[in-house]
Amino acid sequence: MRHANDLTFKLITPEDAAELLVFETQEREWFEQYIEARPQSFYTPQGTTQHIIECLALNAQRRMSPLLIRKRGTIVGRANLRDMQNGQGKVGYRIGEQACGHGIAQRALHFLINEARSVYRLDTLSAIVSVDNGASRRVLEKVGFEAGEKLPDYSLVAGLRLDSVLYKKDIS
Repeated sequence: MRHANDLTFKLITPEDAAELLVFETQEREWFEQYIEARPQSFYTPQGTTQHIIECLALNAQRRMSPLLIRKRGTIVGRANLRDMQNGQGKVGYRIGEQACGHGIAQRALHFLINEARSVYRLDTLSAIVSVDNGASRRVLEKVGFEAGEKLPDYSLVAGLRLDSVLYKKDIS
């Protein structure tokens, strides 16, 4: 477990499944306004456990770092490095509604950048964000990601195809 002030970033484990399912279910409507919906099968004890097992299998191959973000012991979000190969990786995060606006996403990104550089020796990070997700776009820009290629009709959010933007950051 790694700490950043009052937040902890911890590798997810199968023991987190029940608590993660509660968090994801409570925040589902909030998340689905801004990011692609998880499959319905995720929202069961078996589905959440399977998701965690898949994430940990990728972690064992050093292709993913799936983290829980906790504040005072309670899950407030997720932060992931994924698709790590050839010096590159993608960042992703989801912060619960009540935790938004407190700098948690920005702190999570700083944490991921440091981990990508020091643990995984990555050179470049990227993120894909729908053009309608202004809060995530601002967070990425605050930590030095630069907007690049526009991806037409890339994301499916709330039943609508949305344009997205590819953000990149050199961390070498």
